Amino acid sequence: MRIEEGLHLVMSGGGGFDLTDAFDCNVFLVAADGGWLMFDAGAGRDPQSVFDVLDEDGIDPSTIRHLLLTHGHADHSGGAAALRERLGLTVHAGAATAAIVSQGDEEGISLGKAKRGGVYPPDYVYHACPVDSVWEPDEVRRFGDVAVQMILTPGHSHDHVSYLLTTPRRKMLVAGDALFHGGKVAIQDIADCDVGAICETVRKLAAIEFDTLLPGHHGFTLKDARRHADLALQCVNRMQIPPSII
Repeated sequence: MRIEEGLHLVMSGGGGFDLTDAFDCNVFLVAADGGWLMFDAGAGRDPQSVFDVLDEDGIDPSTIRHLLLTHGHADHSGGAAALRERLGLTVHAGAATAAIVSQGDEEGISLGKAKRGGVYPPDYVYHACPVDSVWEPDEVRRFGDVAVQMILTPGHSHDHVSYLLTTPRRKMLVAGDALFHGGKVAIQDIADCDVGAICETVRKLAAIEFDTLLPGHHGFTLKDARRHADLALQCVNRMQIPPSII
């Protein structure tokens, strides 16, 4: 789904736009360095579906060169192995996510609990994926005319990061599950979800300048996106927890 020139949504499941498998998160492509950066990988239950979307959008899959992961939860990283194998992608992540994804650590992403709770079907299989490039906190890398900064944003999970992109058109926050439209967050009953860390992440994101919010689920925002961080911060400043999408 073309959002604008240089920005496409190519996966999105039941918690979004129903483009692909119901368990997929929002997966965005951003044009950079003559090709595309992909952010997150979906759950991997239907790898072909993304290629159908790419074909509809007129995007040559071979021009997708880099995959950047926000965290290890299955709906965000489960599709990484199939995409890396088919496209020869360079997979990027923070150190904690890299450890989880490369080892296929199902307990590290609470997948067993999610299956027992009916969040994922019992036959869902998570495929480990090598991570080729591990980023340092706050590291900035350039992909042609796009600068990407990795920001630690724990809370929803201990390994969560977000990416701040500066492009010729926009300053975009790829927020994963750290921040959503309307100032919401994502709180789950899993071992590494930390409400205090979520609130600290809200404070951090509210202090950053960005005009576009690209979250892992639900709607995205192209203009004046800082207002969503400000809404979450209003709750935090009142010693309240921002509302959860879950």
